[in-house]
Amino acid sequence: MGKHVTLDDVARAAGVSRATASRSLNNRIGVREDVRRNVQKVAKSLGYRPNQAARTLAGGSSSVIGLVLGSAGPRSYSYEAVIVQEVAKAASESDLGLLLVADALAPSQGVRNLLSDGLVSGVVVSVVATRNQWVNELLAADIPSVLIGQGESESPIRTVEVENLESSAEVVGHLLDTGCRRVGTITGPLNRYDAAMRYRGYRLAHERRSLEVDDSLVFEGDFDRDRAYELAAPLLDQNPDGVFGANDQSALAVYRRAIERGLVVPDQLSVAGFDGSFADAYVSPRITSMVQPFREIARGAVGALIEVMGGSNDVSSQYIDPDIFFGDTTR
Repeated sequence: MGKHVTLDDVARAAGVSRATASRSLNNRIGVREDVRRNVQKVAKSLGYRPNQAARTLAGGSSSVIGLVLGSAGPRSYSYEAVIVQEVAKAASESDLGLLLVADALAPSQGVRNLLSDGLVSGVVVSVVATRNQWVNELLAADIPSVLIGQGESESPIRTVEVENLESSAEVVGHLLDTGCRRVGTITGPLNRYDAAMRYRGYRLAHERRSLEVDDSLVFEGDFDRDRAYELAAPLLDQNPDGVFGANDQSALAVYRRAIERGLVVPDQLSVAGFDGSFADAYVSPRITSMVQPFREIARGAVGALIEVMGGSNDVSSQYIDPDIFFGDTTR
């Protein structure tokens, strides 16, 4: 029996990428007709026989899209958990299956191949995942892609993002307008676009009220609750009367550290966050937060991906405004 001919063999012989070869053999969009005919001719000459399971998936009545996260996996009430839930709903509403890649740091080669070989019709990618080179290579390939979150992708790409600057200024403004004068913050990683914009919003709220920012009240975090809990101790040592956590995980960490110190929230310390993942009626405390419209973001991302899969070359950014929720942690 001769050597089994693989998709990589066909791509190499035809002088195209693995993704282009797969799309050509499965009659997918995004491939020039002359390229498609050449790949199919090469495959026939080599005696290539595609995996039957792959053919079934590729030719099924419902397409499959991928969702690539940037963390090791979503935790309860986290931003990632809500995004997964809402993208899954939006995909189902559009009769699309969903493949979740929860750990973009080190996915298996099989997962990488599944994403890049045409069996997945397109991908929605969390901007956090673009710090990984293989994800940028995926975005630069032929597969239709949409980013959730604004960042510096190496390739022009359609983006759906929450508005970060003015919304952060609004929630910090709420702290200031309810009597706080020493408002601290635990930011996200400031090399990230969203974290940088939320920090700018924190400063903007002070500027609009002719108030100085005390830099001793500013601590750079990484959107992780454990790290925010560590930073909350030196922050509270500076005696703030309000704290803006750049995400709800950070705000919750500050709240818990404050309670452990015997502070009364919100009478002695007001706490606000950003995301809205702890605004649920069944979660205690209900943190005052700028609530991301996750459903709109997910529907926007899936809708944009469907357009890209249909041939759209639009690489614009869509910004969706969040709404403030007044919870139990501010006056």
